[in-house]
Amino acid sequence: MEPAPAAAATTTAATEEVVGLEEEVVEAPPVIYTMENKPIVTCAGDQNLFSSLYPTLSQQLPREPMEWRRSYGRAPKMIHLESNFVQFKEELLPKDGNKALLTFPFLHIYWTECCDTEVYKATVKDDITKWQNVLKVHSSMDWLIVVVECDAKKKNKTNILPRTSIVDKIRNDFCNKQSDRCVVLSDPLKDSSRSQESWNAFLTKLRTLLLMSFTKNLGKFEDDMRTLREKRTEPGWSFCEYFMVQEELAFVFEMLQQFEDALVQYDELDALFSQYVVNFGAGDGANWLTSFCQPVRSWNGLILRKPIDMEKRELIQNQEATLLDLRSYLFSRQCTLLIFLQRPWEVSLRALELLHNCVQELKLLEVSVSPGALDCWVFLSCLEVLQRIEGCCDRSQIDANVSHTVGLWSYATEKLKSLGYLCGLVSENGPNSEDLNRTVDLLAGLGAERPETANTAQSPYKKLKEALSSVEAFEKHYLDLSHATIEMYTNIGRIRSAKLVGKDLAEFYMKKRSPQKAEVYLQGALKTYLAEGWALLITHTRKQLAECQKHLGQIENYLQTSSLLAADTNLTEEEREHFCQEILTFAKQPSDGKGQKIILSMHPFAQLKNLHFDPPNAVVHVGGMLSIELTLVNQMPITVTVDQIAINVHFNIEKNSYRKTAEWLTKHKISNGIISFPNEVVGFSLSRSSLPMLELYEMYERSPSDNSLNTTGIICKNVHMLLRRQESSSSLEIPTGLTLEDGAHVLKCSNLILEPGVNKITFKTQGNEPGTYTLRQLCISVGKMQFALPHIYPIVQYDVYSQEPQLKVEPCTDILLAGIPQKVKFTVTTGHYIMKNGDALQLSNADAMPILYHPESKAVIYSNTREKASEASLMIQSSEKITSISLPMAPAYHVIAFELEVLYLPSTPVCMVENENLSGKELQRKSKEKETSHSHMATVDQKVTIDCPWSIYSTIVALTFSIPFKAKYSLLSAGKR
Repeated sequence: MEPAPAAAATTTAATEEVVGLEEEVVEAPPVIYTMENKPIVTCAGDQNLFSSLYPTLSQQLPREPMEWRRSYGRAPKMIHLESNFVQFKEELLPKDGNKALLTFPFLHIYWTECCDTEVYKATVKDDITKWQNVLKVHSSMDWLIVVVECDAKKKNKTNILPRTSIVDKIRNDFCNKQSDRCVVLSDPLKDSSRSQESWNAFLTKLRTLLLMSFTKNLGKFEDDMRTLREKRTEPGWSFCEYFMVQEELAFVFEMLQQFEDALVQYDELDALFSQYVVNFGAGDGANWLTSFCQPVRSWNGLILRKPIDMEKRELIQNQEATLLDLRSYLFSRQCTLLIFLQRPWEVSLRALELLHNCVQELKLLEVSVSPGALDCWVFLSCLEVLQRIEGCCDRSQIDANVSHTVGLWSYATEKLKSLGYLCGLVSENGPNSEDLNRTVDLLAGLGAERPETANTAQSPYKKLKEALSSVEAFEKHYLDLSHATIEMYTNIGRIRSAKLVGKDLAEFYMKKRSPQKAEVYLQGALKTYLAEGWALLITHTRKQLAECQKHLGQIENYLQTSSLLAADTNLTEEEREHFCQEILTFAKQPSDGKGQKIILSMHPFAQLKNLHFDPPNAVVHVGGMLSIELTLVNQMPITVTVDQIAINVHFNIEKNSYRKTAEWLTKHKISNGIISFPNEVVGFSLSRSSLPMLELYEMYERSPSDNSLNTTGIICKNVHMLLRRQESSSSLEIPTGLTLEDGAHVLKCSNLILEPGVNKITFKTQGNEPGTYTLRQLCISVGKMQFALPHIYPIVQYDVYSQEPQLKVEPCTDILLAGIPQKVKFTVTTGHYIMKNGDALQLSNADAMPILYHPESKAVIYSNTREKASEASLMIQSSEKITSISLPMAPAYHVIAFELEVLYLPSTPVCMVENENLSGKELQRKSKEKETSHSHMATVDQKVTIDCPWSIYSTIVALTFSIPFKAKYSLLSAGKR
């Protein structure tokens, strides 16, 4: 860091002043507005005496700090007082209306070493009287008389009164009520304890009086300045005049090395001026602002290499400064103080804010600025600030604080780019005559290079002049700045900013016909924006990338990007239609003979919304028809004629196919038949949907004085959650180079027209082989292009089953009663078997259970969905052992249902014989097995053997009859026949 102003510089300046006093020559007024300014103290009386004491005095005075207590409750501070001792002249005394504190003498000292009463009466007394009269005329009440006593002079003169006599006389003559205003300095040039004590007492008194005078006059100055500021609403008030007054206060604080207080004064001036500019933009303008609305004639940037830019200060003082002049001077002073405070990184942050604010203020004040002038001013200012910081920091500090300076690098890069486009240095054919004239005008506005940078090889002035001199030089400087900025942003983790600079660099490479270099930056930026969901940035970057891919001849990539842009609602309808026509134009081109088609992702072209099965449970038998209705959303802005839409189906034979009966599938499949697919935003990361919602709150800022509303806005309280970077090793862009599966099972619809928005497409298929069919891929063919959905998710399946014929015989009531006719229902499920004419069921007759035939008996035929298909009469033929039931003709996978009556006639003797042959325990066990729990009736199982036409094996059916009651009779004899 640069040190604060050195005391050595002050000593040198003051020594030169003292030499001037000794030579008794007419001096020029003290140098004002340098960093070595100190409070002025005038010296009257014996100048030779003071000259001999000056070296010791100048060294001893600032050694001990003094506590400075200020008004208005401000915290006290310890300061080291230094002074600029000058010969007393009446011209130095302040006149009425003079507000300059730097030229104000804070203390007046009269020096004498008179030891002779006669000499005192003859000359010294009169001289002191004249001196005090001059001070009284100018109301200067801060003075001190120093009497120097030397032992050597005492010994040489016998009539010398004691030292106290001269001091007493002076005190009686001039210090009646202020005896402390006369001090004695004993043998100041000797190295003794007495001399040191005398010096200490004198210096303490000098510091105290100097600080008292300083506090009193500074307080009065602040009051006057405050009064002047309160008059700012009055006509004729001038900001420039007030600026000079408050800057005086800043100079005084700087003079005391109170740099923080000095900085506050400039910050207050900055804020006051900014508020006036904002008010002007709102229609409430002050008259004095018109002087700052004059056109900008010079744009030579900030000047930070000297503490005070006197040229611009004089312009402000004469009320001739432009807005840029005022801002440049004000910031240069702030920069100097911040460097003294060892806060160089704050300089860079303030500089970036200043440059952006100046651009806006020029617009608010409607200042006329030549095209490119402001770009030059900003570019020069950025480099000037960076070089100023580099001058007071070492390389390790700069590298560790890149985050503070990278904004200036980026802004300088942006402005150099603007100048390059403006001056024709980026165009394909180079600058024309108009561009050259504009360049000459811009360089003329820079003026001559400043003396302080004339010998610097890489000064901002030289860099800008060289960059605008030729196409090659501009390219070199612009690329150097861009790469350096990207590297800095990357090193500090500001990836978004790095990608933004990369986009500008890609645009530059496109202008220079180097699309292969541009593509790298565009792809990197697009990947970041996709991961974080920046919709508008994604759109803009894709447009640039599409142009780049077109120039590179990357047909497949270009078409994929075009499809994404055609579906992008952030573009205008005209732009979307343009990219859609690009795709269709390529699709209509004749094939190259190889027969290969370009396969692109279907997501941007169309989205699968839902799918509807008919039948709803997506289960059909072999040979059955299945309908699949797709709802597609065409995301193109125009109607698209499609050659074919195909669904690739994967066929899988179930190992457990025996379970896939119609009944099982009906119980285990969905019933509504509709499958919905999630809505996807084209090209966005899937994790974007999992981000939290915006937490927005209103923000009001009110004035502390009158509670009026100053600003209002909206703040996001969970921005840290929304703007987190999401690292991903895989690309989030829709991949190209998709492959389609080869399979024998493909559902197709040809020659379709897709309107923008929702479209419904129906596919019909017939179940050929039993098994599970999974819909894997969806492909839309347009000319020589195919848009493919490589994976249909969630998984969509339908089942085809093959069922064996079945016969089911069951009672029509809960129980069958023996002894009376009972109805029995026959259900024949044909399955894959087709019932032909002549097919019949052959039932073996049982003596105990004859089948009763009614001529009006009918059989009903149902379809697979249990809908009634037809009705037919039953033909039953019965013989001694066989009853033949002729079945009506029916197709496969239908159901034949009919009812017959049976009569069970239990044989009593048989039962009695059977029961008599059983032991008591066995009879009890059997009766338990044959009795039902609810009726407590005995039951009998009657088995019937049925031969079916579809099988060589007989089917045995058991019918259980309940015997409602049983009668028993017996004949008893007397024992004789």
